[in-house]
Parts: sequence; C-alpha cells; structure tokens
Amino acid sequence: MPREIASLTDTRFDLLVVGGGVHGLAAAYDAAQRGLRVALVERGDFGSGSSFNHQKTAHGGLRYLQTGDLARARQSVLERRTLARIAPHLLHPLPFVLPTYRSLTSGRLALRAGFLLDRMVGFDRDTGLDTSRHLPAGYTIDRESCLARFPGVTRRGLTGAGVWHDYQMSDAERLTMAFATAAREHGAILANYTEAQSPVRRGPRLTGFQVRDLLDDRDFEITASVTLLAAGAGTGPLLALCGIPGSVPLLQAMNVVTSRDAAHEALGGRTKAGRHLFLTPWRRRALIGTWESGATCAPDATIGQDQVDAFIAEINQAFPPLDLTRRDVTLVHRGVVPADVRPDGRVTLKAHHEIREHGRDGLHGLVSLVGVKYTTARGIAEEAVNVVCGLVDTSADACRTATTPLPGGERPDLSALSAETQRHLGHALPSEVIGHLVDAYGARYRAITDLIDSRPELATPLGGGHPVIGAEIIHAGRTEMVCTLTDAVVRRTGLGAAGYPGDEPARRAAELLAGELGWDAARVARELAALRRFYAPLAMAAEA
Repeated sequence: MPREIASLTDTRFDLLVVGGGVHGLAAAYDAAQRGLRVALVERGDFGSGSSFNHQKTAHGGLRYLQTGDLARARQSVLERRTLARIAPHLLHPLPFVLPTYRSLTSGRLALRAGFLLDRMVGFDRDTGLDTSRHLPAGYTIDRESCLARFPGVTRRGLTGAGVWHDYQMSDAERLTMAFATAAREHGAILANYTEAQSPVRRGPRLTGFQVRDLLDDRDFEITASVTLLAAGAGTGPLLALCGIPGSVPLLQAMNVVTSRDAAHEALGGRTKAGRHLFLTPWRRRALIGTWESGATCAPDATIGQDQVDAFIAEINQAFPPLDLTRRDVTLVHRGVVPADVRPDGRVTLKAHHEIREHGRDGLHGLVSLVGVKYTTARGIAEEAVNVVCGLVDTSADACRTATTPLPGGERPDLSALSAETQRHLGHALPSEVIGHLVDAYGARYRAITDLIDSRPELATPLGGGHPVIGAEIIHAGRTEMVCTLTDAVVRRTGLGAAGYPGDEPARRAAELLAGELGWDAARVARELAALRRFYAPLAMAAEA
C-alpha cells in the first residue's frame, strides 16, 4: 500500500474523504466497495487522533438505556455485533463489573432493570457469530460475591454489583488499519501526511481541495464530485475555510495506560464528583478512563501536567487501593473530541453523531461527518456514504461492509486458525508469539510467516517482553504506508502502543525500517528522537 501521490493528481474522483481516522477510513472503504472512485487524505498518520486515544472497547450502549435512548443503544448493539463478525480476531469478550450502592437510580435494582431492558434491545446480540464471540446477558451479584472478587472496593453502602460483557479490542490499531487495507484493496487511493489546505470552488459548488504533501513539501489539487469531511477535531476549521457558518465544539479526553497489573475483568468506580471510571485490563496492564475536560477547547489543545495530576487524583478516589502515582503511568492517551454545550453552560461529550449535506448552506458537493464513538463508526460511515451516493452522478452498489469480513477476519474460528498457524510454523516461534500473530493478523498471518520463511532471523522478538517480531516491522514498512518509526512502533505493530518499548527494541525496529525505507544514520537518529517525543506526557508524568 504505497503513497500513490501521482494518482491523486491525475484522476477525477467521485469522492474525496478528508480525514483518516476510523470514520474516514470506513467511509472510504464503503464508497470504494460500492464502486465509487475514492481518494482519502490524512494530515497525520492513519488513526493517529481520537481513533488511537480511546479505551479499546466496543460496547453495546448499556449506558444509553439510563437516559431512555433506545435507538442509540440498539445501534450500538448492532454495530458491536458487526465488528465481531467482520473482525473476529480483533475483538474478545470482556466482563465488566460495576459495584452498586444504595441508590434508586443507579443501585442494584436499577441495574437489574437495565439488564432486562438490554436483553430485549439486544435480543440478537450473538446472531451469526462464532460461539467464541457470544456475550452472556447481564446479571447482578450480591455484596459478598462482589467483595470476594474485588476486596478493595469501597464497602460503605455497597449492595452488590452488576456484571455484563462487551468486547475488548485486543489491537485497536490493527482494526483501524484493516479499514484502510480494505479501502485500498477496493481501489481507493490513500495518502497519509497529506493535508487539505484550501477548498477549490466553482461558483456554489465545491470541486475539490488544494492539498500539501507534508513529506515532500509540495502542493497539488485533488478534484472530486463530492468531498466528505471526516477530520475529527479538524472538521470545524475545514468547514470555516469553506465558508460554512457555525463550529464544532470540542473538549479534551484522556485515558492512561499504567504499569499496574489488572484482573481479567474491567472494574468500574466512581469519583467524588460522580464521574464513572473503568479500570480495564489491556496488554497485561491496567488502562483507566475516561476523563473529560469541563470546558471547550481548541482543536490543537494539549494535555498539561496539572490535568494528568487531577486525573490521577480522580482515579485514586474511584479505586483507593490502587494508590496510582505519576511513575505508574506508561502512556497518556489524549484526544480532542466533539462536545455538546448545554444551556446551563455544562460541557459534555457529544451525544449523537452528525452528518450534514451543505447544499443547504450554499455550498454543493460538500458533506461533513462528526462521529462520536469508535464502535459505531462503520454504521455512521454507511449513513454518510448513502448521502454521498445521492449526490454523485453515477450509480453505486448497495453497502456490503456490514457482512464482508475485513482483511484478516475471513476465518471466525480462531482456535482452528491458531492450530493451523502452529502446524505451519512448527517450533519456529513461541506459542505466545503465535497467539499474538493470530490476534493481530487473523487469517492474513501468512503475510508475516512468509517473511520468516525467506528470512528466519525476522522471527526473533524485538525484546522488552513484547511478542512483536522483526517480520512485522518489515511487513508494516513494505505494505502499510509506514512513513515514520512512530507509525510502525505505535500504530502498526503495537510494540509501543502501551508505552515506550525501551531503547533496544526501538533501535532494532528503526534499523529494520532503515533497511526497508533507505534511511541513513542521521534519519534513524531523528526517528528515535521523534519516538521518544511521542511519549512526552509519559516523561512528564514520571517526574518526581
């Protein structure tokens, strides 16, 4: 999957997607699968914004039942099931436990009623899925059972707990990349590190964008019948460039990955201010979130030391035995996400996605998509492409992304796939590495093992206790549009997705990429320095 910049300039596209997060990539895949000529540009790396900075779960919308939003809960159930069907290797059932206290609205009886409603809304949650991906219905446990499982929970007023199951994304970055790979395999032209800078208009119609290749520092024009803005925090500024009134309010969100161990269940807790947090096991570490700022912010807002400290204090309120410190934080997931500003001035996460066709604003050929949730991104992208198809002057096929496996998802029986991988590799790799390859690449694992067959030294793990092997770095550099060391280490292989991988694994990854991409020693040094800067919030959090 090379950066085909020349193809962006010599083709008139039906659709230009601006934004390479999960919503934009899913839309590009959907439109290309329907037969449209599609281009996509992303100013950073694919999935490097809010699509990276989230809690790595696909949830069925249980919390929406509290507010009576049955439609959104139903959509979440269906899209959660769809992800498990099209990418079964990347989603695994995970139990969630939420302690309950004396309360009419959020106590044990209220949760029991919520679970009953959830059974009705999600009656078909497992339809069409391999049995290994079935989710049990929610249930409640009594106080004694809760304390036996989690003796450290606050005991005062404890009445029990609610238990339900959602999916954990074992490798969310591979899921995002699967949408990119699927889009490219259906003919879409994708380019990361390519920034949309100014709209091109012909009277009241948008005909494309002037863009800049940030790697080669050159400008060119992409022509398209319709442009879809799916740029996350950048959507508001792009709309302003197009002369569209209004803005997209934003707030900051944060999760932290820690060096602490976690149980095999996600545990909920509540801060003094009433915020619910979840301590989730992920990559053998505790991932905790989500914190949101109490005020709107600019698209380029960054998380500061005071905010990290405040979040750690909230975590310790919700989970007192944890006694978390800055030194325990290995990565700060930080993002800027859409917000709602209530009449009383309160700022909350945006409740519903928004798709607008801007002909009503006097500019035809422009559609914007503001997404709010990773789980439902595929379905929201389908809605947006339906709007696009009504604007392009060509026929299009029906959407098939809900039923077509993503790359790697073609084999839902993961036990059989693991056994096949073991037979293929014999004793060449430890079982932990084989399990990792099946989880990350699914039925496409041979893309990695074929490299090992030709270069056995690539079977060696890169070190630092990570199961990632050299062949994965070569595969990423060769076929997944890696432009930087950070792309490969953080968003293609997961070597550094939970924290800085260590100097030696980073150096080995850089040397492998150098051989593949032609980097000299000076470039390798710059890439290693840039990787360390990526973890700047980690360095900040580790200060005494």
